[in-house]
Amino acid sequence: MKKLLIFGGIVIVLFVALWGVRFMEDNSKKDYYANKITLEELRKNITDKKDQTIYFYQTNCVHCQKVSPIVVPLAKDLNVDMKVIDIEKEPDAVWDEFNIKGTPTIIHYKEGKEVSRISGDPGKETFRKWLKETKK
Repeated sequence: MKKLLIFGGIVIVLFVALWGVRFMEDNSKKDYYANKITLEELRKNITDKKDQTIYFYQTNCVHCQKVSPIVVPLAKDLNVDMKVIDIEKEPDAVWDEFNIKGTPTIIHYKEGKEVSRISGDPGKETFRKWLKETKK
């Protein structure tokens, strides 16, 4: 009986461990940065006076790692075509060009001009409201 309990305990521990690994794999597979845009494309769209919403992030930014799983699916749910650009390795001139003080920063351009931006982590509902405003 004692061996059966030990064996059952081992099976349960292994099951929980495998489930945990599977859960972590599923979360790591979500690519929040798939909808990329290059700096050249961004600049061309601005010159061509296109409407666009751009999410500036850094892969090493803890705030971006927290915000991305919230804001990227939210933009998708609201049908906002939010492009992403990693500016981690870009020179300061790029940060200055787009007036980026920190990441995450999302900028909405209308007819090639910046009309609004949101930075940091103001919370899911603030992101939702802001993204809805970009559609108007």
